[in-house]
Amino acid sequence: RGAILDRNGEPLAITRDVRMLGLNRAAVSDRAVLTAAIEGLGFTRATIDAAFASGLGPNQRVPIGAVPDNLAEAAAGLVRIPGALLYFESQRVHPLGSAAAHVVGYTRELTAEELKARPGQGYRPGDRIGAVGLEASQDAILAGKTAATLVLKAPNGTVVKTYKETAGAEGKDVTTTLDASTLLATAKRMGTRSGAAVVMDPRSNAILAIYSSPSFEPDAFERGDSTALNAITANPDSPLTNRATEGLYSAGSTFKLITGAAGLLSGEFTPTSQIFCGATWTGVDPPRRNWEGTQGALTIATGLMRSCNPVFYEIGLRLYNTQDDFLSKTARVFGFGAATGVEGLVEEDGLVPDTKWKREVRKEDWYPGDEVNLAIGQGDLLITPLQLVNAYSAFLNRQLRSPIIIAGAAAKPHGDPIALTDAQFNHLNLGLQLVTSASGTASAAFAFQGYTNFGGKSGTAEDAGTQQHVLFVAFAPWGAPTAVAAVVLDDGDSGSIEAGPIARDIVIAANQ
Repeated sequence: RGAILDRNGEPLAITRDVRMLGLNRAAVSDRAVLTAAIEGLGFTRATIDAAFASGLGPNQRVPIGAVPDNLAEAAAGLVRIPGALLYFESQRVHPLGSAAAHVVGYTRELTAEELKARPGQGYRPGDRIGAVGLEASQDAILAGKTAATLVLKAPNGTVVKTYKETAGAEGKDVTTTLDASTLLATAKRMGTRSGAAVVMDPRSNAILAIYSSPSFEPDAFERGDSTALNAITANPDSPLTNRATEGLYSAGSTFKLITGAAGLLSGEFTPTSQIFCGATWTGVDPPRRNWEGTQGALTIATGLMRSCNPVFYEIGLRLYNTQDDFLSKTARVFGFGAATGVEGLVEEDGLVPDTKWKREVRKEDWYPGDEVNLAIGQGDLLITPLQLVNAYSAFLNRQLRSPIIIAGAAAKPHGDPIALTDAQFNHLNLGLQLVTSASGTASAAFAFQGYTNFGGKSGTAEDAGTQQHVLFVAFAPWGAPTAVAAVVLDDGDSGSIEAGPIARDIVIAANQ
């Protein structure tokens, strides 16, 4: 099977010989002594007991697990105990472990039913195929093809006639745009926080890292480690779910960039327009409070800087009164409401609500309150972290494109270029820089820490009940960005304070 490589040729998945410890239960003379010796190599009692309880025959070799290279000598001594076996086994290995688990994936053994459904394709019992991630989507390239020859033999074994020969082919390597060091840095920076992070190079729209937390150890599937697999599947935090591409979230205030763009694209507002940011906004009933009180007259850029809800409420209400569903249409121009089209990954479409959707699904009209909720990224809007980072990449390039993850592929444009003028683009871009400045909502994570060449936007979105998730999108260097990262934390209080530093550090890692 071919390898999966990062953009620098570092292996993300590779097949190699692994030193394995196993059991021949028929030869065991003292289970207690053998168990204690195996525990001394770091294997758990549950793993050892599971091997002893295997349904394989008593004389069959039962695997216990892989032996690390630094314990090879100790394992060699252990096999002097009756019943212990040391052998090598060809196995799929994922060197980055949980840091790349969701995006790279793992393999699985073909079932008997699947073997029957694939006659003549060269598969045999015990063969493995990609189960999820790139291992699955690129399986046809990675797996190669088994050679086969159909012959007639005489009783003495000599070939009488050859009927058919099918040439085999080695599996081919798949080189990705992923960066191993960025993947590791992203996983380390996310730590134990549940959520997701996606990093892209906005110049090419290449994905540098995708990480979903909690993650899992992909090689547990390769080893068939029942103890580890049971722990993974029993985890209530759903570590097998790829939150980066399949998790659906409200965008919160990260969506205010889209609302600002819609206001400018509509012609209803200009970069010089002044919108009052009061402590309370009374444009619809019931009145809505601004999270930090009165800020006075602001432009769209300074509205982004302070994340002032009334500024974006006002834009939403004006659009509602003048141009039907213009805000929803603009959201789709930035890629929300549809899969990004990235090759090789399973992703959700998300949802951009509008008049038609609400009438068909809710059997209700679209009201001003719906529009102003959407204007601050709340209401029924649902996005994935991959869509969020791709939307900001689309803004930075003024063109929505499909992300790429397979090296050599080109990002495909979706739709026409985003029709922001230079003045409009520069105004919004300035607003994103001001967010990280000494006057911005993310100043504590950026300007006050000495990071002055960033742009970004925070978000805090209410979920069901009292829980809320937090978001941050960051990019650098401002003016000519080479990395943009979106971070979503499933539970938190402040996008700027909690998600902001994580996104900042991931961007720094990607630019090193």
